[in-house]
Amino acid sequence: MPRTGDGGRIALSDEELVSALRSGDTESLGILVARWEQPLFRFVRHMLPVPEDARDVCQETFLRVLKKADRFRDGSRFSTWMYQIALNLCRDDRRRRRRWSLILAEPKADGAGHPLDSVAAAEDPLLPVERDERSGAVRAALNALPREQREVVVLKEYGGLKFREIAGILDCPESTVKSRMYYGLSGMRQSLESRGITEV
Repeated sequence: MPRTGDGGRIALSDEELVSALRSGDTESLGILVARWEQPLFRFVRHMLPVPEDARDVCQETFLRVLKKADRFRDGSRFSTWMYQIALNLCRDDRRRRRRWSLILAEPKADGAGHPLDSVAAAEDPLLPVERDERSGAVRAALNALPREQREVVVLKEYGGLKFREIAGILDCPESTVKSRMYYGLSGMRQSLESRGITEV
């Protein structure tokens, strides 16, 4: 693809910008970052409890977009590919944290709380708009879901993706995505109703 000025790049679609990246036009990455950094952060933030970790995953996602642009398949949607990269990074982060939790965990000898409880509480400050009781309950209900259901709910409700796109990201049938969505929302509704919250 021939090089264009910034004005020309801004008019390009996401997929055309990736094509430009494959041709060595690394400045096209800046346009993609400007378009997608906020939606991507909102998505990752609902998958990871610590804002700094979410920012790290977003940065790594865009780095992988740059490094692996040649793997982007023609005819695919950039947003689907980007969310797939980010989701895999989120899964890696959660697995890494679980391993460290098991390594650092100590037996409760005197009924004291888990040694990581205070750390987790300190590292998980809710965003300002989420500090009221209802938003905290929604986040708790979301985090309590099985991973497969939580991923679908986040991709649909916070990523704004269609079921077909989510099926592509998760590499599973669309019917499976819809089933996970149904059970995920049902689980959240039950959790919220147990707290006396009937409307969100």
